[in-house]
Amino acid sequence: MQFRFSLPAVLTAAVLAANYAHGAGRQGIGTYLSYNPADSKYDLTQPFLYQSPDPAVYGPGPYPVFLWVPGSFEVSFDPLSLLFVAEMSKRGFLAASVEYSNVELAQTCQAYTARAQGVFDATRSTSAISAICSLPNANCSKGIAVAGISQGGVLAVLARNYEPAVQAVYALSAGAYNHAGIGVNLGACMNKAATAIPANRLMIVNGQADPAFGSQSSTEDASGFTCPAGSTQCWSPDGSGAGWYIVQNSQVKDGTAGHCYIDQGGCNDLFDPNWRPPATNNWSLQPNLDWLATMGTRRVISQ
Repeated sequence: MQFRFSLPAVLTAAVLAANYAHGAGRQGIGTYLSYNPADSKYDLTQPFLYQSPDPAVYGPGPYPVFLWVPGSFEVSFDPLSLLFVAEMSKRGFLAASVEYSNVELAQTCQAYTARAQGVFDATRSTSAISAICSLPNANCSKGIAVAGISQGGVLAVLARNYEPAVQAVYALSAGAYNHAGIGVNLGACMNKAATAIPANRLMIVNGQADPAFGSQSSTEDASGFTCPAGSTQCWSPDGSGAGWYIVQNSQVKDGTAGHCYIDQGGCNDLFDPNWRPPATNNWSLQPNLDWLATMGTRRVISQ
């Protein structure tokens, strides 16, 4: 399985700011206490960064909140994280990207749920979501939208289990069974019956050639929606725009819709032109973030 590698997580605030997304809204960094696998406690200080919308467009706030969860070995200020933060800020959200302990390639449900609690546990004042919701320009009562990729995609699907204000989730490269290597069955935490996010507020997009989560069964079990075998997209019958999509090899520029189908030639932040804005395919970034911005209630389906 391929994973993206990024800069070391320990940077000064000045360097972080220099790499941060441009935008007219307020930008900043903060910290929270994450799950620490070394002692199984929530005592690992980790950073998050955030950006507010342009007040000239969206008013002075406070704003609904968006949270991006990076994948394995990714950091909260890499190009992918900054893209999500900038794009959701443009849509009127206080948008944040959070760091956590993510240096293990394959996780069990126990490890995923512990990390998800570290980020999303609304009952703990030192969690990431509590710290972000306490920012002056944040109003989590207006709703929280979440997205993540790979390990972060699993955490995103689990978010509402620990923070009831989460209204919609967009998960990339995630599912209920990790087929890579010896395989890890995540059904106990990722089957739809185990997750609190309603099926009609959840969108999962996987790549056909993803050795971990690319199967239809893994995608369906996490989504909650079932379509005929061989389907490449499956939508909620209520018209909300939720569902799942399996990107085909023929749809990406390099011909391989793998674990990092959003990139050209592997996990490298060379974003595929059919995925990055302004692409408008059903699996592309722009329509999925537009859907998130409605809190998962509305989507324009392309043909």
